[in-house]
This record gives sequence, C-alpha cells and structure tokens, in this order.
Amino acid sequence: MEKIAYIDLSKREVTSKDIPDDVLRKYLGGLGLNAYLLYNHAPNGAPPLDPRSPLIFGAGLLNGYMDMSAGRFQVSGKSPETGLYGTANAGGFFGPEMKLAGFQHLLITGKAAQPAYLYIHDGRIDFRDASRVWGKDTFETQRLIMEELQDPEVHIACIGQAGENLVRFACVMQGLKRAAGRTGMGAIMGSKNLKAIAVKGGGGLETKDATALLETAKRHYKQITKSKIFPVLSRYGTLTIFALQNEGGQIAAYNNQLNHFADAEGKLEDEVFDEKYRTKNVTCFACPIHCTGRFSIDSGPYKGVWGEGPEYYYMSGFGAAVGNTDWEVILAGGDLINRYGLDVGSTTAYIAWLMELWQRGIVDREMAAPFTLEWGNAEAILGLVHQMANKKGLGGIVAEHGVGAAQVIGKGAEKYLHRGKNLIHESAINDRAAKGTCLGESTTNRGFCHLRGRSSFELFGLPEDVLTRIYGIPVDPNFQSWRGKPAMAIWTQHFTTIADALGMCKFATMWPGSITNLGYENFCETLRAIKGWDITPKELMEVGERVWNLERMFNVRESSIRRDGDMPPEIFYQPNKLEPLKGVRMDRAEYEKALDEYYDLRGWDRDGVPRPETLARLGLAGEPSKRV
Repeated sequence: MEKIAYIDLSKREVTSKDIPDDVLRKYLGGLGLNAYLLYNHAPNGAPPLDPRSPLIFGAGLLNGYMDMSAGRFQVSGKSPETGLYGTANAGGFFGPEMKLAGFQHLLITGKAAQPAYLYIHDGRIDFRDASRVWGKDTFETQRLIMEELQDPEVHIACIGQAGENLVRFACVMQGLKRAAGRTGMGAIMGSKNLKAIAVKGGGGLETKDATALLETAKRHYKQITKSKIFPVLSRYGTLTIFALQNEGGQIAAYNNQLNHFADAEGKLEDEVFDEKYRTKNVTCFACPIHCTGRFSIDSGPYKGVWGEGPEYYYMSGFGAAVGNTDWEVILAGGDLINRYGLDVGSTTAYIAWLMELWQRGIVDREMAAPFTLEWGNAEAILGLVHQMANKKGLGGIVAEHGVGAAQVIGKGAEKYLHRGKNLIHESAINDRAAKGTCLGESTTNRGFCHLRGRSSFELFGLPEDVLTRIYGIPVDPNFQSWRGKPAMAIWTQHFTTIADALGMCKFATMWPGSITNLGYENFCETLRAIKGWDITPKELMEVGERVWNLERMFNVRESSIRRDGDMPPEIFYQPNKLEPLKGVRMDRAEYEKALDEYYDLRGWDRDGVPRPETLARLGLAGEPSKRV
C-alpha cells in the first residue's frame, strides 16, 4: 500500500502509516492528498513558520510507474508569503524516487536542533547532520550530499541560502532547475532547520495488471508524440509561448504597463537561445517530451554561467517584465535564483515593481543604493536577486515583508504592486483580454496562478462544437466573450488539480491546448491498470472538485479573505496600451457578474465560501477527520 511518513524533527521520530484505499480514491496523491493532510494537521491559526505547522511532500499517485510524463511532486504548507494555502509543484525525478524508496507522502513538523537533512531509502528515514552544507547553494548542496552518501544517483530536494534566510518566496529545488516555486515552501523548510531530503529508491511498486499498464503506456507514448504541440515543446520547450504571447499583445512588459515588448524582436526569440546557448535537451522521469534545455555561456561578462532552462516564465520575467533584451542577463538571473532557491515568479515581479517605483520617483537613489533601477539595468536586476536572497538592502526589505514591503516603502508604492490573495502577480502574465483564463487564474486558491487557471483552449479559436464537447456546455470561441467562461474556468481548475494529484506533467495533457493529448479517459486507463479501480472521468472530475473545495476551506478557516481575494489585479481594469489588443481591458461589472455565476456553479455563497450542502455532497462535511 502507499505509505505516509510523519516526521517530527524536534524529537527525531518517524511514524509510518498505510494510506487507506478509499482515502486514496477520494484524493489520489500529490496535490490532492497534500491538501487533505494540510487541512487535517495544520493547527488552526498557527503561523507558517511555527514548528507545529507542517511541511508536506507528496509524490503523485502515478509517480514511479512506467506511464508517460508522471514525474511531478507537490510541496504544501501554510504560505509564509501569503498566510494562506500554499503549494508548489516540481518535476524531475524526486517524486518517483521517493515513491520507490517507500513513501508517497511526508508530513514534517518540528524543528531540528541543528541543521539536518533526511535520507530516505529502503523504507527507512535517517536523520543526518547538514552542518557541512548549511550556507551552500542548491547546486553545491546536492553535490556534497551525493559525495557523502557515495551515490551520484540519489535525488535531492533542498533549499539554498534564500530558504535558510527565511525569504518569504524561497522555493524548494531539485536538480539544476526543478523548482517547487511559489508561496514560499523553501522558507518553511528553512524554519525547520531542514536543508535537504535525499531519496534513493530500491523497491518496487505493485500493479494490478502489469500487461494492461504496459499497453496503456505504449498508447500514451504514441498519443503524446503524435500531437501537434510535441515537435515544438521537444525542441524549444515553453520558450515559443513568449513569441506567441508577445505577437498577440498579451505579454506583461515593464511591470504590466505594456502588453507588447517591441524590443524583443530579433533578440529574445527561442531560435536565438537555441543557436547561441543551448547545449542539449534533458527530460524528467518517464517523459518523452524532453522540453528542458541545458545551456552554457562561453564568453563575455557572464562566461562560465551554465545550467538548465530557461522556461517562458523566467525568460519573460528576466526579460520583458524588467525591460531587458539581453539573453545572457536572463540566463545569469535564472542561474542565480536556482542556486539561491528563489521563486522566479515573485522574484522577477518584485524587481519589475521596484523598477517602476524608480521610474515614478517613489524609490530614490538613497533607498536603491548601490544601484540605479532603470529598466533593463543588468547590474540592478542581478544585484536585487543577491539582495533578496541575503536579506540586504532594498531587496532585503522585499524578502522580509513580501507584499507588505509596499507599506514599508510608502509614498503610494502599493498602487503599482499587482497582487491577489497576498501573492504578487506573476511577472510574465497579462490575461486581461482572455475572460475565462483571467477568471480561472484569479480564483485559484493559492493566489493568481496560470498553472491551475489558464484555459488554454480559449486562446486557439477552436470551433464552438469542439469546445462544447470538451466543456459540456456551449462556449463562445471568442476569448473576449464571457459566454460559457465560468464553466470553462471550473473545468480547467478541476483538470489541473487532477494532473497535479496524479503527478502528471501538464504539457503531456490537454491543458496547453492540445485536444489530442492525455485527458480524463487516459488517466482512468492508467488507474484501472495500476489500482484496479473501476473509475470514470466523472468520478475524477468530482475528485478535482473535492480537492478544490478543501483548499478553499483552508483559506476560509485561516483568513478573512473572501470574495476580495478572487479579483484580478487592479491594473487589469486599465486598457492595454498597444496593438493588437489596444484598448482592451477587464470590465469590473462584467467580471463581478461572471464571478457570481462561477460561485453559483460551484455551490458557494456570494463571499466565495462553500455552502454546507456542497461540502456534504463532496464528502467534506466531516473534515477534519484525521483518518491519516
């Protein structure tokens, strides 16, 4: 059976339990069971960095099996960045390896008396001294632990100096770039004096029907590799998204002041990176897409910088968001955040915000010293990263206070800080024109989030009959129309929830806009082979709805944020300034009306709180139950 380990760092004790099959079927694994464990085990009102507050690692239910692209794991806790539901997802090999080492979930409480790391192998969890690696970056930490364990194939999730320094948006890193990024899970890890978790799988996994699983994996491989999106992703990764968004006037440049970054043309295209810096492509566990580029800079001021990436997210964050057109600054910035263990979304968004404050005279030379914060200033961009990770200077104010830095700076700084649910808005995203996507992203439970709210099919102009087949109701193909979009947003939220609970890479699924990629029925095929469940897409959709409501229940319990947290950033109500979407904006009254429809479809009241009958229908009325 799948197991969960309860780890008390203060007492150096471990308790292992089997996860009942009916609980697995209700929540699956990864994100789903993490949400259940957080709601059940986080003390009401406890601060995120309190030793009692849990940090939860969850492998996806499909991690470790041979089915395609099921290599992602989830890290969850009460967010130091927002004070609300916190969770982040990463790929690589850690999740499958943790499963093969004997555990699907880890629930970690307490605080180690001195820096420690955990070594998980053969169903055992050993407490190890981390004094040797405390203060090291994530690359060096992993190298030294591999040396100590005399095993170059061990997989390690760790924090860098940002997590040690309790930076509110520190992340958990695995490998060279796999980041469980947003909401500050690395700060929780640092608060527990937990530097790393090393896993080595030597066990096997039970399968109900191995022959069926093998045949299913073969079909899914063909399905993924024959999709129209596969050749692009396997060559360029997500970098192509930048060109599409920029040409469509849906980029966030200069802290979302502009919706098109004209200076990028001929400089920031994916082909430029491909020709000048890419050395190879690498992949995550059991994934044929191999979308991640490995790179090196061989000359110039950044000679010697190397690593993995970039994705669209950090390319746009260190590019358009901060007015920079130099690929090498983008790569150097990405290298720094990966080594320090900083979330790229928050880091680049805060840099863009500080640069706009400089533009408007709110931040002066004395406050910004030793930098001048003009748009695209490489010294300032990289210097602020160093400051944030080490809690020094102006960047240190942001690292210490998060969105509260606006009150520390004062002078109207808050007006230019775009946020939702206390989480700074993603630096790369401008979806004020796409109605269903904006609604879906704004209503996500951890704060504005494209990974669980972006309704990609909305942006491809598919025929209405195709959209109707996907969503079950008539949906207007025009992304600027509201018809059918609340239901589209809900479908997307449930679908991405299931992908994260199973440990699936979303780029192998329908999510990025490929109707021929894996969907609900494919997930059911794999679950039938592995677990023997007679499960249907309808049941999986209900699991997604259950988890989504449980996440919302956590936020309701832990904060006073309600409907106000489901609004898009204020700047989205201002019109785009540039073509091809010049003048387009989010209308406040229309958004409020669509939000009412969204709440009605969800069975929530007008404040965004699940109604008792909704919780009863989903089997949540008795939570917390502490069954595991």
